[in-house]
Amino acid sequence: MNLKTDKAVLTVALTTFLTFLLVFLLPIRSLRIRAIWLLYPNLLLAIGWFGYHIRTCINIAENKSEDLLWQSVLFGFTATATYLPMDWLFSKKVRFIIYRSSDFFGNIMTPIGLILTWVLFVTFAIYCYHRLQMFGLHRFVASGIVGITAAIGSVFIYGLGKELWEWNALHVDHIPNIGSVPIFMPITFLLTFILCPYYYHRTQPALIAGVRCGLFMGIAMFLSFFLFWRSSL
Repeated sequence: MNLKTDKAVLTVALTTFLTFLLVFLLPIRSLRIRAIWLLYPNLLLAIGWFGYHIRTCINIAENKSEDLLWQSVLFGFTATATYLPMDWLFSKKVRFIIYRSSDFFGNIMTPIGLILTWVLFVTFAIYCYHRLQMFGLHRFVASGIVGITAAIGSVFIYGLGKELWEWNALHVDHIPNIGSVPIFMPITFLLTFILCPYYYHRTQPALIAGVRCGLFMGIAMFLSFFLFWRSSL
């Protein structure tokens, strides 16, 4: 069954990738612009496009489409908000990641543009998980596909976003990398989204499922970092 929101999600996923490609290719420093502001046109497109489809209700199929996208967005917001304390730990305390480009609140917190972009990525992942199940795949097969895709995709996205952040700038350890991305990042995303069936165990609502996802992501990231850090000593 094709849903109207499929095109919306695919469109925003494509524009998000192209946005990061632009950030990677554009001579940001020569132009003297902050890379973070390049994310906002895509975010405005996503908000408008998703909002339009969520509000549009034509028939029974579209009702299901509308609800799936809305629940995926709720999951994305909740999971990202729950994960943010761990990001604060890595960026402000451990200083393992440094954000090169700030927006509204300076260096006090993670740039809002990045937080909203993370919401998009989580929304894409959980939407695809549900859609794969609608195509008849078992929930563990669907979560495995999403987890592997998220792990591989994280390497490309973090690599393309070199003007937005810098990993291990202070050389606090010798954790192995894939390109410029610490290996524990794709491992974290792989484990996080493989467990999608757990987040929705007993048909939990999106908000509770999102909290579970955010908590597990933060814990998995910390433990992965700690294990590789210990092994490098």
